[in-house]
This record gives sequence, structure tokens and C-alpha cells, in this order.
Amino acid sequence: MHLYDVDDDEYETAHSSDNELELLDLGTSHALSTYERALILYLGDDLPELEITGVSEKSAEKLRQNASITYPDSQTQRYKLSKGCVITPGATVELKDHSSHASAGDDLHSGDFLRVKHIIINLQTNEVRLRGHRLRRLKYFGQIFDWKFNELAMVLRVHENETRCSFVAGMEDIPVDQVLRLRDCVITNKPYPLLSFKDGPRCAFPASLSRKEVKQKLFHGGRLACRVVNIGFLSNNSKPYSGIVRHLYAREADNSALAGPLDGPGLSRKDAIPLDNVEHVVSPVRYNQQKKRRASLSFNESSTRKRISPMPKKQIRLTFGDCFCCAGGASQGAKQAGLHVVWGLDLDDQAMHVYSLNHPGALPFCQNAHDFPPKGYMAVELRVDILHLSPPCKYFSPAHTIPGKNDQANLEAIYTVGAIIKRVQPRVATLEQTFGLYTYEEHKANFNMLLRDIRTAGYDVRYRIVNMSEFGLAQPRKRLLMIAARRGTPLPPFPKPTHGPPGSGLKPFNYVKDALIPIERFARRPTNDPQHQPKPFDAPQRRKPYDPKTFLNGCITEKGSSTYHYSGTRKYTPRELALFQGFPVDYQFSGTKTQATAQVGNAYPPIVAEAVFASVAKTLEAFDAGYIDAEDDLSDLDSILERKGAVLQPRQDMVRRSLFDAAPQPSSQSSRYLIRDHPNSGHAIPTSSSPFARNKEPQQLSVEKTTGALREMSLLDRSLDGAKDISDNDCEVIESIEPRRQRQPARIIKNPSSEIIEISSGSEKEGDDD
Repeated sequence: MHLYDVDDDEYETAHSSDNELELLDLGTSHALSTYERALILYLGDDLPELEITGVSEKSAEKLRQNASITYPDSQTQRYKLSKGCVITPGATVELKDHSSHASAGDDLHSGDFLRVKHIIINLQTNEVRLRGHRLRRLKYFGQIFDWKFNELAMVLRVHENETRCSFVAGMEDIPVDQVLRLRDCVITNKPYPLLSFKDGPRCAFPASLSRKEVKQKLFHGGRLACRVVNIGFLSNNSKPYSGIVRHLYAREADNSALAGPLDGPGLSRKDAIPLDNVEHVVSPVRYNQQKKRRASLSFNESSTRKRISPMPKKQIRLTFGDCFCCAGGASQGAKQAGLHVVWGLDLDDQAMHVYSLNHPGALPFCQNAHDFPPKGYMAVELRVDILHLSPPCKYFSPAHTIPGKNDQANLEAIYTVGAIIKRVQPRVATLEQTFGLYTYEEHKANFNMLLRDIRTAGYDVRYRIVNMSEFGLAQPRKRLLMIAARRGTPLPPFPKPTHGPPGSGLKPFNYVKDALIPIERFARRPTNDPQHQPKPFDAPQRRKPYDPKTFLNGCITEKGSSTYHYSGTRKYTPRELALFQGFPVDYQFSGTKTQATAQVGNAYPPIVAEAVFASVAKTLEAFDAGYIDAEDDLSDLDSILERKGAVLQPRQDMVRRSLFDAAPQPSSQSSRYLIRDHPNSGHAIPTSSSPFARNKEPQQLSVEKTTGALREMSLLDRSLDGAKDISDNDCEVIESIEPRRQRQPARIIKNPSSEIIEISSGSEKEGDDD
């Protein structure tokens, strides 16, 4: 690799003795390559400001391939501006400001910046453009970041179908005539204020200058620092639907700006700095030379070395907390994913009663989220590995068209998220909201503030609008999901879709008919389930039947569904709505039909929650086992684990045990978060616990031969696997579906002093207005 010496001056200037077209010899005897000779003969004297660094043909070809630079484009290593300033790969340039604030006359405004990675010339038109990463001042991001002076964020926009790394696919091409000036900028993973403008070369000014004049000089000429990246993923219609907001990793920072001792090569502008391109070089771990132990702080870990846990640990289940839990949809998904549900919190008494019925081992707190932690508990006592929050979303819903009585309470509830996460300090936090919070312009400030609160708590965030039908839900329900990882913990990926249209290679979509299989086997037989008492329409009210092999029209809200039964003879019962939401057929609800419908409509679908929590849990177990590092790219976690030899042990029961082991061990411990096996392990693929799982091996579950209670998973699995009817050997008489045996619910813990803001369960989820 050739090294280029940079002077201490802010700009590099050309000397009068320099030739118009100069080939630099950087200390090596280098003959002109065929590529360089052809370039010189072709250009002649047309580009007097172009300079080419001598590189080998092999290196030049590699650079062209990495950046997808093909004829008639070619890459150069130096470009001389008309003012005599020289741009090289690795430099940062300020771009001209074409925004509205540029004409307002305010001196403390500027355009974006570009960290140059490639200088590209079109051999046919002689046009020169710069390719690199766009940087932007934090104050132009709204409320996402704290507005710190001369602090930048990297902006990457990537298409959803892009397979390349975001730092490669997110580079932009800028015409060279848009360059205003060169700037001193560091890209670092160090926390503020290290390497900020205060450490820059131009921080001393004459005493005669006023504070305003000094600020202007620093703004337009002082050091810039970039510590965070904002990645946006665009859909086919070029609209954003997903994104990541996080701090920069060590491999993405400048070699001179890595967290570690402030000495060594690359920290001075007089030192030789390698001109790297797309690949980011990570220097080895620094050690304290005066002590035998390792330095106390170093983020510059080698990305290729496997991280080893210091001591063997006992395999334990990851813990889970559920804030704004309603009837417990998220907790049910967590239980299906093998997590240990520790506590749930909501303000609605009836919803907490249902929660305690279905999760008797969890602490039920009936109180306002503004009063967290509950009375008699410290936040550290409620600390969990994974925390989920589903704050009221009715105010942000597209269905919210007129003011409601709980709008203020619902709006303020979202501002408790950051405070609760900061108190509980989970390893990973997840959040579910209506997509209107992200897509509607009037709610954009609230979304940005939510991101800021989570980041201020010390977390990196990944968010995405998810169509839940892609995970087996029988309705095209779109929701905004967020995953936040505490810094020092890998940011888990979203699970990949499991269901899709024919030809996608995925399981077929679940439709209305598929979701109702657990009930429709009983046809017109009477049931003792209070949540499934169909009431036929009168003859004049009957509707036109429709095909049940379609999605449910519209989404289920707290008022149920506007869609009637596909037979056209009645409305859907709360039990049927619960199946559309992904609940098990024996999940208990309470209260009147209206209350049970609200409990179903306000729920986070367990089938989707299970997929998200399983991905989170697998990431945490892989990290604990040393297979991945905190700053690894986990876009394809399964492939990473396969390459590193992780063996996934098969699950033997509904409670999933430890995921990873160095070698398969025939022990009694079953895997905790397993969704598939290592190809060389010799184990069969386990059956999913999802009530809508298809194309799986049927489980051996017993069926009671009495006049009641047919177990949910036995009937559902056999039905979905193509059984035409229930064998007489399995069940003699089926007359009713009875709820599972009532267990004594846990005592609901209330906070009598909760009088700040009353948030009813009816206002906590997407639906119609009050």
C-alpha cells in the first residue's frame, strides 16, 4: 500500500514546479502501467488539474471492481481544484448549500459534507465526480441527535434489495463543481468531546475577536467530527420503510480516530496515512506496555478473532419484562420463544386480570407507566435481559381522524419509553407501534424524539415497518417495530419472513380459513367457551359470502373487525378474532364480549412477537457463547453461525434451552431458542411452537377421551398437516371446547398513588377514536 504524506496546513497547495499531469513516485521504482499510459495518451492536456498516483494494474483493477467503476469511467488518486487545493481519497470536502437557509443570511449554516473514497473521471466527457459518504450536521436531523457544535452524522441511503454492505451501497456520486472547500474532519468511535473541534488545530484566536466571530471561524474552518451513522433503507417506490441509528464501530472509524491511547501513527497530519478505499483497516488491539494486564478501555477489537467467554457459565433462560402489556400478547410470544416472563405492567384492571390468568408466574403491576418503578420495588430488581414496550398508539394511528378524550395521555405515554429503558437497563429493548408514527409527517417530531430518548439511554436502534402477514398472521397488519441494543451488545437483526406468495420459497400465507381451523372442526356443535358464542344475523341482515382463502379485510382494533364472517351469516366472535391475532386457541380472556374484543384488538400478535424475540434471544446466546462480537454485521446471522461452526441442539419441549455449544452433546438440556439445526448435527428440524406453523412434523400429544377439552396443539397440528378428520381412536366424543383449567392468578400489584395520567387499556392500541 502506498502512503501519502499530508502537510499540517489546512489545504494542500500545488507548487509552481508541479507538472500539469504528474505521476507521483512514492519511494518505489514504478514503471508506468499499460493502463496509465493509455490514460495519459487519451487525456493529453485536457485535464491540467488531474494527478494520478502510480499504482499497479492489479491494485487499480481491484479498486475498480470494488467501487463498480467500469469504462468509460476511470479512477484517479488526486484532483487539483482551481484554487490549488488537492483532493485525495480520504479527504473531506464541504459541499455547496442549496437549501432554503442558505438564502436567509445566517452565517451558522452550511451544506453537507462528503468523505471522499473515490475520484472518478469519465474518459469520454472529461467530467469528474467524487464518490463517498455523505455527512450532515446534527442540527439538520431534527430531534434525533443532540445539537453539538461541529458534530456530524453519516447519512447512508440503501435500496431494500441491495445485497452489498451499507457502507458500500450507500456511497453517493457528487460532481466536483459542487465542492466548496476542504475541511478537517475525523470519523471516530470515541465519545464526545474527544477529537471534537476543541482538539482541532485552529482553536486559538486573537483576543480582539468577539465570541460571535470566533464561533463563525470555528463553524466554517474548525475541525468536524462524525460519531454516528443514520442508515435508511428505501422500498421500491423510493420511500423509507426501515432504518438504523447507531454509533460508529471501530472498523468504520479513521485509523487515527479509534478509541485508545492518543499516540501512535496516524494521529498527526505529518504521519503517513494509508489511502484505504472501501475496506476499512482495523489496527490490532493496543496493550498497556507498562502493565501486564490489558488496557482498561479499548474498542478496537479484531473483527476476525472469536471472542471467548472468560469463564464457563451455567445455562439459564433469558428474562423478559413487558411494559404496556395489555392482555399479554407480547408475553405470550416471549413464552413461545422460550423466554422467562418476569413481570408485566399496564394501567387497565381487566387487562391485568387476563394477564395474570395466562402468566401466573409473572408479577402483574397495575399502575401508570409514569410512576415506574412500582411502589415497593427498585428498578434494579426489575432488570431483565429483554424488555418490550407497546405504548398507546391510538393517537398516532391512521384511523385517528377526530380528537379523542385520551389523546393527551396517549401522546405523553410514548415519552416514558426512554426513561423506563434507562432505569431497567435491559440488554435489548423492543418496541411495537403503529406505522403512522413513522410515516405521517405530523408525527415525525414524536418519532425523532423517541429515537433520541432511546439513544440518550445508551442504545443503538434498528426500526422497520413490518407486514405481519409475512410471519403467518391472517391479516395484512402493518406495524412499526424497533429493536434497541445497549452499546457493547450486538444489535439483533429482524427475523426474515417465513410466509410468502407462491414461488417465493416460503410457506404459503395463512388466510382466514387456515386461522379458523382449530374452531371449525367443531362445526355447529355447541361450545362452553364464553368467547365463542356465534350469534346469527336475522335474515334481512345477512351479507354476501366471500372466499375464506383470502386475508381478513382490514385490521382488528379494540372494537373488533368491520368484516363479517365469510359465510355472511354472522359477525366474528372474540375467539375467532384472537385466532386472527395469532393467540393459542386456549388463551383466556375475561369480561364481557366487548371487553374481550378490546383485549384482543389491543394485543401485540404473539406469532410475530415470537419471531422477533427468538431472533433477539439467538443473538444474545451467540454473543454470550463467543461466536459473534458486539460490532459484527448480523444481517445474516445464521450464515455467520454456520461458518463459525456453531452447533444448534434440537429442542425437546416447549421450553427452549441453550442454543449454542462447541459440539453436540447428548444431554437432557434441550435448546432454548432453536429454529433450525446445524446441517452436520444429524438432528431433525424441530417443530415450531407457533399455532399457525405448517409443513412440520406433528407432535406426539395426547388427546383426552372425555367429553371436554381437546388440547390445542394436538388438533391444530394434525389439522394443518392435512388430517381429514379426527380418528375415532383419538377422541370418542367432541361436544365442546372448554377453557383450560383455571389457575390461581398472581396478586395484581397496584400503586394507589398513581394519579398523574390515567391511560385506559381502550386507548392503548390502534383503533377507532373514543
